[in-house]
Amino acid sequence: MSRMIIFAEGLAAGKFDPLDQVRPPFLLRNGVWTVAHRWERLLRPDWITVAARPWLKDCTAEATGWTVNEMTDAPPDDVWLIIGTASPVQYDFWKNPDLPASFSWSFGHDSVTRISGSVWPRFRDPVTAWVQAGGAEDCPCSAPSIGPHTPILGATGLWHLVDHLALQLEFDWQLWRALYGESPPNPAKRDSTAVVIGEKGLWAAPDAEIGPHTVVDASAGAVILDAGSVIEPFTRLTGPAYVGSWTRLVGGKFTGPSAFGPGCRLGGEVETSIIQGFSNKVHEGFFGHGFVGEWANLGALTTNSDLKNTYGHIRVERQGETVDTGMIKVGSYLSDHTKTGIGTLLPTGATFGVGVNIVSGGLAEKSIPPFVWGGAGKYMEHDIERMLAAAQIAIGRRESVRASLGMARAMTPGEQNALRVCFERSASNRLEFLSAPSRAGAARI
Repeated sequence: MSRMIIFAEGLAAGKFDPLDQVRPPFLLRNGVWTVAHRWERLLRPDWITVAARPWLKDCTAEATGWTVNEMTDAPPDDVWLIIGTASPVQYDFWKNPDLPASFSWSFGHDSVTRISGSVWPRFRDPVTAWVQAGGAEDCPCSAPSIGPHTPILGATGLWHLVDHLALQLEFDWQLWRALYGESPPNPAKRDSTAVVIGEKGLWAAPDAEIGPHTVVDASAGAVILDAGSVIEPFTRLTGPAYVGSWTRLVGGKFTGPSAFGPGCRLGGEVETSIIQGFSNKVHEGFFGHGFVGEWANLGALTTNSDLKNTYGHIRVERQGETVDTGMIKVGSYLSDHTKTGIGTLLPTGATFGVGVNIVSGGLAEKSIPPFVWGGAGKYMEHDIERMLAAAQIAIGRRESVRASLGMARAMTPGEQNALRVCFERSASNRLEFLSAPSRAGAARI
């Protein structure tokens, strides 16, 4: 049977702000993998087509190698249309799923629709037109609803992706072992003083390192240490957790559930968080119940709040609107190329857009639009050319990791274009933020 997956943003675009400012929601990490790469490994399609906002077309193609905003001419027998961040859970169900040939499942802005090959010709033309336009509207493809019992998780915001981590990592652990088998009993470099609690819950790549006087606790949830990952001395890592390729935990306490993408350098205290990849939080400071994009750098003693003193629901600003998460544990959401100065304090539910640079410590604003520079109540626009120059330097410091992952060593044209378009599209929000009398006149350093 030939199978095709269509990943699309649909109406989920912008609902995972600020992390989806430079990537489609289905490329957000929500466990071991991104949403899309998990479905790819589970369903093993013959073709993958992606529908994304036009300015994300090139960077999405560069990141995945998939066809973007175009349709294949091949006639599939089985079509899966996955919109937003819909993700499978309960691995035992998905080993041999008892699903109809055509069905639809949805939650919030996320949905999964399956269309059989016999029905597909009716939908092919409207879906093709929808994909070519970027798939930003409602999907022109319908099937009988199968109700809420199917083990798929949906999200209405980034807080759900973090909140669902335990369930998602449990699924990922079982899929990981089905794909890659049992771990070797010891990685090549596991120090004799390292303590592993719950050996059966640890999967460590042969070239992973578990250094002296470390504790890896997999008793309450599995721990996966991917290729080249390093657990440095005096680190405590509690599962469930995924440590991505060539990520280093440089000391401190890491409490699961957590998912850290490739090429990170992390220290201090991190609890129940996702880091997309290639970001730094080396120094002391607490980060909990949050989500960090790529190429972010959290300065020494940067700390966030993830709980109100009143234990009330936490509200988050998203695209200029205040959203009640309905949750009492919500941290910070920091997009790509965000930097914080030493001693920065992040309020509960803080959101920082792409290219934000906080240059002074103390309590930061709760929400800062993309490409803003400053601190202590005084801000200015972050010059796009200077921001791109700094980004090129940061990426150059991880060029060997990117090369090992099959990525370009330097920032790609698609990545640069996505950042430039984000700069242009966020101009009005930035002007509104900067126009407040108390926020003018930051010194550039």
